[in-house]
Amino acid sequence: MLFLCFQSFAQIEKENQFTNEIRFNRVTGNNTAIEFDFGHNYTSEPNETNPFYKSSQISGRLWLHYYATKKWKLSGFISYLYNEDVPEITQKESPEIRFAAQGIYYFIKKDYVLTNRFRIEDRILQNEDSSFDVVYRFREMVKLVYPISVVKFGKGSLYGIASEEIIFKTDGSTTGGNFFDRNRLTVGLGYSFSDTFQFELTYINQYLPRDTNDKMYNTISTTLIFNDLISILRKKNGKIPTY
Repeated sequence: MLFLCFQSFAQIEKENQFTNEIRFNRVTGNNTAIEFDFGHNYTSEPNETNPFYKSSQISGRLWLHYYATKKWKLSGFISYLYNEDVPEITQKESPEIRFAAQGIYYFIKKDYVLTNRFRIEDRILQNEDSSFDVVYRFREMVKLVYPISVVKFGKGSLYGIASEEIIFKTDGSTTGGNFFDRNRLTVGLGYSFSDTFQFELTYINQYLPRDTNDKMYNTISTTLIFNDLISILRKKNGKIPTY
């Protein structure tokens, strides 16, 4: 038997962040809907722990959803992001335009909802020399929504959220050459105040392996969901997943 022992050292650069998002939904057809998201992110710095130290990013995103079946939802979006000071890509006062297509498959169970999501993103980022860099990202996520309260889904329900996502990307001068971009773990709680209004509070841990210093982001996220989309579709046929 041969035993080998190795001692290794690694440096991880940690930063704390806070994000908030507001979502608005509206039905446009029997199986289609549009959604608009507005987001504002804050971040600390390597030597500063305050997650509200500085404004990092402001974004707007327009979605089109198509509910192909009760288990399949196909979506696409276009978004505009103003990167005020994003540590990950060292961008300051630079815009980004993003296109994406995604599919979500629902494993609908009696006591919980499990989803599998795959998304392809086309990111167009402005460089320091005012030219644009095109980067593609591939994202795979598994998400669990589990009711905690007596009311399982709908008004008055308290539910837990847990998801695991891995993200890959192509080479880019702005985002670097690492093909494996990050691992994203999310846990949190949500509450439905009514059929049309929900609030979610989550903790997100993002680990970004890099050639120089690995990065880790600890993020607190709040989301307000004005969910006319979900309540109206649910009333129409009762078969479209609510998460």
